[in-house]
Amino acid sequence: MMAAALSTVALVACGGGGDVAGDSMEFTTNVDEWAVKAYWKGECPGAGNEVWVTIVGGQPPFRIRNPMPTVVQVDRTEASGKDPVFKITTLGTACAEFSITVHDYHSQVAEVEIKLEEGSEELPGATP
Repeated sequence: MMAAALSTVALVACGGGGDVAGDSMEFTTNVDEWAVKAYWKGECPGAGNEVWVTIVGGQPPFRIRNPMPTVVQVDRTEASGKDPVFKITTLGTACAEFSITVHDYHSQVAEVEIKLEEGSEELPGATP
């Protein structure tokens, strides 16, 4: 009986047991910046490069805003639950620098800076 009472106290004390991300003062993503560089000079990164981003802290639901939908695809516009994640995929249409923003319930903002960079290697047989 005493052991059951102690384990209940421990669970309450740690804040565990919920099925949504915590209402933490911290609000960020596990990826601050994602840079993809093409290999060849004059070319931008191709389609299909991807990264999974985990939202840390904040209060769900989380709204995800992609200002460049013709350059990268974000697999969802809202995330919630215990481990809120989303995927960013390059579409191979342009080189660009911009930020995808994540807004929590309290309108806090976290950003993922995206850098899609031109390559630096000369194409074989190209004249400089």
